[in-house]
Amino acid sequence: MDIVKASKKLSELDIQITIDNIVVDILWFRVMDLNGVWSINRHTHSSFEFHFVSSGACIVVLDDGQFVAREGEFYVTAPGIYHEQKSIGNGHYVEYSINCDFKKMKMDNGFSEADNILKVLSSASCIPIKDCYNAIEYFNLALEEADNQKIGFYNNIKCLASIIITMATRAISKNSVVTYNVPLKAKEDDYRFTMIEKFIEDNISSNITTVDIANYMHLSDKQVCRIVRKKTGGSTKSLINSIKLKKAKDLLKNTGLSIKEIANVLGFSSEYYFNQFFKREEGYPPGVYRNNVKNV
Repeated sequence: MDIVKASKKLSELDIQITIDNIVVDILWFRVMDLNGVWSINRHTHSSFEFHFVSSGACIVVLDDGQFVAREGEFYVTAPGIYHEQKSIGNGHYVEYSINCDFKKMKMDNGFSEADNILKVLSSASCIPIKDCYNAIEYFNLALEEADNQKIGFYNNIKCLASIIITMATRAISKNSVVTYNVPLKAKEDDYRFTMIEKFIEDNISSNITTVDIANYMHLSDKQVCRIVRKKTGGSTKSLINSIKLKKAKDLLKNTGLSIKEIANVLGFSSEYYFNQFFKREEGYPPGVYRNNVKNV
């Protein structure tokens, strides 16, 4: 891969990613490939810039000191940090950089992992940090995606940008364990009941049994019955019937399908058995229900 060519393609992309309640504008995403003696004069940004040293080393001069950034290390210049870069000797230097502007949005709920990432980055010192989570490798993948431009490359690059930022933040935080609570799925039985309902809805045209559900869920039929009874107070058969009835009402009300066609859609062997089912569950035949709802 020609990294200069790939870097040009990557830098041309307009990339914006959203992490929780924070929109990240990627202002630049590129490679700096230098030979000989060079320097970048003192400057600052209103954004965060991640500098990953892929090859060689450089001197970074801050207003309160300086350090050497070597291959396999990175450093972050936060907004307002003045810095200058200089070559060491006249060797070959390659730096991967990604410059990001973080904009907070209004939160829909109380959780934001991105807030914690931004907090770490905002308080981080501008010092050389070992790239212990291989952000540079993810950068290489982004370059390859930009260079090859196969289907899905743009969204892959957006994902990789998010990973690069996260891996750098993780390295800065020095393996600290998170202390915030993340959203969790509902309790196991709630989640499994949702899966049971979904399976019935997806297979409404079949003559579903408790055993069918148990096989799909990798549970025993007794476990399925226990989960359903705990949530509904009734049997699995009653749940299947209630879902069939709900679907029947929807088809009667919102489609022009004949009652025979609806019977077929719901897996009944004949219109007669569908009529019997509907009358037993609702108290009157499906034709009467359809007339009633049309006259409302």
